[in-house]
Amino acid sequence: MFSSITRFFSTTALRNYRLRREIISITGFQPGNINLYRSAITHRSLNSHKQSGSKRNNERLEYLGDAILSAVIADYLFRKYPESKEGFLTQMRSRLVKRENLNRIALEMGLDRVVVINKNGIPTKKYIYGNALEALIGAIYIDKGYDRAKQFIIKRFINAKSDIDKLACSEWDYKSRIIQWGQKNRQEVSFESYELEKADKPEPVFVATIHIMDTLAGEGYGNTKKEAQQIAARQALERLSI
Repeated sequence: MFSSITRFFSTTALRNYRLRREIISITGFQPGNINLYRSAITHRSLNSHKQSGSKRNNERLEYLGDAILSAVIADYLFRKYPESKEGFLTQMRSRLVKRENLNRIALEMGLDRVVVINKNGIPTKKYIYGNALEALIGAIYIDKGYDRAKQFIIKRFINAKSDIDKLACSEWDYKSRIIQWGQKNRQEVSFESYELEKADKPEPVFVATIHIMDTLAGEGYGNTKKEAQQIAARQALERLSI
């Protein structure tokens, strides 16, 4: 019996040692509570595995990490673009934290090497590794605090100034994108803009419509003609699934 207990603790110590090495490689720092990180990499499908014997999974940490990630990105964008309006900031944040981006970053980090799933008991599902990344952020937050979690997020999601600025331009310049689409697909794209007549309005309100081959494709409202056109173009792009 004593030898069985010894083997158990030896195996657990070895597993913890290997996981610590992986977490250091992925995050760049020494983890404190290793059980938090083990939970972060454990997919809920493992609970149904007959050899698991554990009810640990990463869903709660994923929930927490999602909130921390969103808050950090929102704060970063708010400070970086002080003149930008809510619509632009929301779109930028959505692009940075969307599922596809999370999954890509998780794979680049090597999270697929450590995520534990029951491969026989789970259907084909997207974004397992992106979800694990959110859980990892949650674990970092609990283990190391907000500042360390923020450093990790900025390092992984905001690679370089030129990258984020390039994303900002591509995300917000919907008008150019819809015009380029029209040229590529030989579809005539036209804009019409006018100012709403309202006696009690505190500031001007413009309406812009976009037509593709004489068919209304989008409509937008804004305090400037440019803003209204951008919103109309964004609506058209969404309808075209571009």
